[in-house]
Amino acid sequence: MNAAARYGIDAPGVVQANILLGGFLAAAALAALIGPKLGGPSFWFGIGAAIAASVLLFLAGVMLWSSHVGKKRVCDRLVAALALSGNERVLDAGCGSGLALIGCAKKLDEGKAVGVDLWAAKDLSDNSCAAPLANAAIEGVAERVEVETGDITKLHFPDSSFDAVISMTVLHNISSRDGRDQALRELVRVLKPGGRLAIFDLLHLPRYADVLRDAGATVRVISHDRLWLLSNRSLLAQKQS
Repeated sequence: MNAAARYGIDAPGVVQANILLGGFLAAAALAALIGPKLGGPSFWFGIGAAIAASVLLFLAGVMLWSSHVGKKRVCDRLVAALALSGNERVLDAGCGSGLALIGCAKKLDEGKAVGVDLWAAKDLSDNSCAAPLANAAIEGVAERVEVETGDITKLHFPDSSFDAVISMTVLHNISSRDGRDQALRELVRVLKPGGRLAIFDLLHLPRYADVLRDAGATVRVISHDRLWLLSNRSLLAQKQS
């Protein structure tokens, strides 16, 4: 049986904490509710622990669904919005395990998909430079993928290096607003005139749209999605010719 590509779990520490604490509270609730006096302290502790456990395990389930199912659906929409013809050079800014990178590579014939990331383990499980390369090999697009370590707030690529840029659940991980703004300006800088930039993120989307317009791009919302219990939007920007 061939191996399946693995694209990781977002915020793995949070997911693990919810599962462990939820499991502990579920066990405590079960112990407290076995034969207590109805209405006694143990009974109400058990009820409270059961409610807390249910909430934590529900949140863990939502996060796992978002990482394994919901995010893939968003990725498909973002890649489709780029309308790649097959010979483009595409940048995935913050590529992680390569979900969007490989999604773009599958649309290319003679082009190249380039992924850049700093590989922060707290943001994505098994996050390393080797992960997208391994997934690209499994998906049959290794020859159309390049990966390197780099900071998207100060890309080394020359101006107008890419025909298209994509970025998913990355920019909110930059702690400062100035840093996020700088990253957006960098993505526009390395994009060719007329090129498209597709972004999906969890926070700050109105601000992103303003910065992209100031950087010389037209911007529109292409979808609304609810992942991680947050109402999210995807943006498509086009650099003016």
